[in-house]
Amino acid sequence: MTRYARVRAILAASLAFALLAPAVAAQEPGARLTGILVSERDGAPVDGAVVSLDGLDGVVVWETLSNGRGAFSLPLPPPGTYRVRVSRIGYESWASDTISVASDVEPLTLRLEIPVRPVPLPELMVTEQNNCPTTPEERRRAFELYESVLPILDSMSTAETRDSLLVRLERPVRIWKYGFRWGRDTVTVMVSEPLSNAPPGHMEAYGYADVVRDSMTTFYAPDGAALASPGFLATHCLSTAEAGTRAEITAGLAFGRAGASRPQLSARTGAEVTAGLAFEPRPGREAVDVRGVLWIDTVANEPRELEFNYTSLRPFLDRHLAPLLRHDIEGRRFPGRRARISRTHVQESLFGGHLRFERVAGDRWLIGEWWILRPRLFPRLRTDAHMGISVSPTAHPLAYSGKVLALFRRTDRSPR
Repeated sequence: MTRYARVRAILAASLAFALLAPAVAAQEPGARLTGILVSERDGAPVDGAVVSLDGLDGVVVWETLSNGRGAFSLPLPPPGTYRVRVSRIGYESWASDTISVASDVEPLTLRLEIPVRPVPLPELMVTEQNNCPTTPEERRRAFELYESVLPILDSMSTAETRDSLLVRLERPVRIWKYGFRWGRDTVTVMVSEPLSNAPPGHMEAYGYADVVRDSMTTFYAPDGAALASPGFLATHCLSTAEAGTRAEITAGLAFGRAGASRPQLSARTGAEVTAGLAFEPRPGREAVDVRGVLWIDTVANEPRELEFNYTSLRPFLDRHLAPLLRHDIEGRRFPGRRARISRTHVQESLFGGHLRFERVAGDRWLIGEWWILRPRLFPRLRTDAHMGISVSPTAHPLAYSGKVLALFRRTDRSPR
């Protein structure tokens, strides 16, 4: 099977994986539930299986894929009783007995013996999806470029989180100084993964934005796990990008307006030849998604940097944040006047991010530095003698950034 045919096969199979996407709550990296899947018959590892952690009500809490050794790793859920469900295309699904989680800070390790029973599948004809505005030749070149870095991206998605990362985070905070205003907070923490992202299946099904506790929003980034997932190909169109496209993709990212300067990237070596793998949501994609360019060193076949913008922001903000802002405005008293609330204003080119890929400890790849601008709605008031007071909910960028300072191996606890 050619490289292009293999990628097309992944594209078709991803439609089945998208049906397994969970409803995931946002959670900071912490203790993990790890395990290994082996065949009940001969003890062989079960790889490529969808492993989900379900509540007793059937709701999926977390989801991941088992790697070539049959190993999997999931964030540890709150204390309670759960089941592990294993699904694999062409085989019967399996669910474990109930598993009790007594603490959300003590790691839990499982060894699950799975009865591997194949089931007959109807004949599947793999056809190329042609709703992308690119030519077959352009898609072929893009798929070859994508597959050149797929092993590295896939290693980032299946890496066992036995290491700890020392990370410096900068984020916006509200401070009181003669009224509430936004400032910056810097903190250094130990985490297991650089970015706190939802599982790829969740982002493929529900998009790159979630609502937490009614009025708080969280936005995700296309990290290695997201880019390597089969569903990414099912929901995005790929093409190639010239070096000049860099300024076009993120020209609107107003890093200076967010209260900090744009990060300085590492210099390229003279031997490095860079090509851009561009991606954008497929036509008809309504959830918050991402478009951008992954810059690849074509000599070493290694990912270098990724720049992206968020798309379809207005429907998300109108649905989840604008009603709260309107309620707040309507509750205010304007002497002798009534506030008129206009349409939400969003300039999507202002929101997105920049990720830099890095090899650490000789064998592990991760996102070494990132800079993300997320939207937040603020009221913009205008006063007119005839029209009265007009309030326009306007999306402003808030900057979140981070950098990996050191990696600590769990075995020797020494920084690398």
